[in-house]
Amino acid sequence: MANEENKTAPGNRPVGPQLKQAREAKGLSVAEVADAQHLRPAIIQAIENGKYELIDTELFLKGYIRAYARQVGLDGNALIADLNHELEPRRQEQAQAKAANPLVDIERRRRKKRRVAKAALWLFALAVLGLLVFSFIYNPSQLASLTGAGALTGDSAEAVALESDSNDAVSSTANGLTTQSEQDNLLPNETSDGDLSASPTNEEGALEPLTATGTGSFSDGAVSSLAQAAANSAVISDNDRSTTDTEQALQVADNRGRLEIEFIDDCWIQVRDANGRSLASGLKRQSDRIDLRAESDIRLVIGAANAIGVMRFEGAPVDLGSKGVVGNRAEFVLALNE
Repeated sequence: MANEENKTAPGNRPVGPQLKQAREAKGLSVAEVADAQHLRPAIIQAIENGKYELIDTELFLKGYIRAYARQVGLDGNALIADLNHELEPRRQEQAQAKAANPLVDIERRRRKKRRVAKAALWLFALAVLGLLVFSFIYNPSQLASLTGAGALTGDSAEAVALESDSNDAVSSTANGLTTQSEQDNLLPNETSDGDLSASPTNEEGALEPLTATGTGSFSDGAVSSLAQAAANSAVISDNDRSTTDTEQALQVADNRGRLEIEFIDDCWIQVRDANGRSLASGLKRQSDRIDLRAESDIRLVIGAANAIGVMRFEGAPVDLGSKGVVGNRAEFVLALNE
């Protein structure tokens, strides 16, 4: 009859004694329950003794109780209802103390001002970044260098054309002298039109090999064109390198303060910033993920280090083995890179 009354009237019995009684009925020790939950034995004892203030947050406490109830065969929802009834006086006392404290309102206004200042700073940084990207993309000198590799434009093309015309004129004058002297030796039906001169006959009547009337070498204009194209190619290479550096800088800025965690088993975790503000907390299940950003250093409390599959901070993997894991529990700080 007593058990039926407890099931129908939540809040009549403290949660700790219920869990302790169920544990002893199954013949489990505190250490065995703690090992199964990846917790310290002191946390299990604090729950059974009703010393809830030793637990970091109420969210963590509820997660511990649900897992404990599942292990000893109790109804987790019923125990949480009992816990809420048990914690209600404590919540009211905390609310009254907070409302009576004038520093709370002052601190709230300070936090609001800090949030506004951070938002303004981010907007200013984005505006500066957008201005730099705009000036880089629409810089006329860079556009000219990009088009210079494919074709010559403006004064450079005109100068090359003038040099080519001058060299062609000199070449035509020199070739004219030799062509005039060879007109008598041309075969019948042969003309001197085109780039190749007509084949003259030798003294025995045999045909001489065809010879070109050109200069036979590159003109100064052609050499200048090749040099200009090579210079423009070097400018394009420098621009590509600067573009790559800018993309890398943007990637570093995008990963600043970013924390990524992937879980492979149940794990209690708490993530806070340098001001003590909670960024993420609670019981995480297998395949759950955390992806958040912080404006300051990050403090982590991990209840089960072996439940972390992947952890990256600012794009780099985090080695939990170097963070002082004790009893499968880790507590450490991740500092922002300057």
